[in-house]
Amino acid sequence: MKSIPRFGRGSARTLPTHRDFGLEIIYLEKGALNWHVEGRVERVTAGSVYFSLPWQEHGSVDEFEPGHYWHWVQLGLDGRIDRPRARFGFHHDFGITRAEATEISALLTRQGRHCCRATPRIAWLVPTLVEELMKPEGTEPNYVKALARLSVLELARCLKADAEKQDHRDAASLRRVEAFIAALRTQCDEAWTLERMAATCGLGRSRFSLLCRQLTGDSPFTLVNRLRVDRAKRLLKETPKPVTEIAHDCGFSTSQYFARVFRHFTGLDARGYRQKHRVAAK
Repeated sequence: MKSIPRFGRGSARTLPTHRDFGLEIIYLEKGALNWHVEGRVERVTAGSVYFSLPWQEHGSVDEFEPGHYWHWVQLGLDGRIDRPRARFGFHHDFGITRAEATEISALLTRQGRHCCRATPRIAWLVPTLVEELMKPEGTEPNYVKALARLSVLELARCLKADAEKQDHRDAASLRRVEAFIAALRTQCDEAWTLERMAATCGLGRSRFSLLCRQLTGDSPFTLVNRLRVDRAKRLLKETPKPVTEIAHDCGFSTSQYFARVFRHFTGLDARGYRQKHRVAAK
């Protein structure tokens, strides 16, 4: 269908920064990903829905690991998609009125975050739409159009509900934690304790831990270790440094602890990971 240029399900080993051909809606069924839109990184966890607009550059900030599974669809817009638009319409196949499109486009273009918890409806709609599009015997056009329309409307509901929850939270505290998490990627090798992380954000330990989980899906210490492993993977692929030195450079107190954490996140030991990428590069 011309109104749905691309769709799919499964996983991807890597996904460089790119643009799409329409409004992309992704439902992440399993796993977790570090994803960005225009450089802003968000942690996408299982049971989340994520969107991007066709003029927004987006993709993974690091290598995907095994275990994730997604369903995604790109829905055509009306008019130009090569530059930002504050208002836009949807392909006429979806039956979205001008008034609905005005409200939805305003919601999508003003969103600071692109990820939110999926409602049970959208967790059914997006996989069902993709399944219908992938049928070898062909699709039922009217059914597909109805599913696409409902997917857009339910995405808007998800975002509205998430925004309402945000309004009831301490916005200033959230901003401080978000800024800290963004900075942590370059400071993950430091000796972080829960008390130090919370104090950096001007919060108590429990409040900080709660906001960290809300924003990333991880506890504070899991997040620190995840970022340390991300750095270690990059060093293993790009430098000849010994594994022990890399462990120290990434903030691990002992090589034994590094080995245990690295295997937990990647399913491989450090030397096996390095060898795998050497072979892949040949």
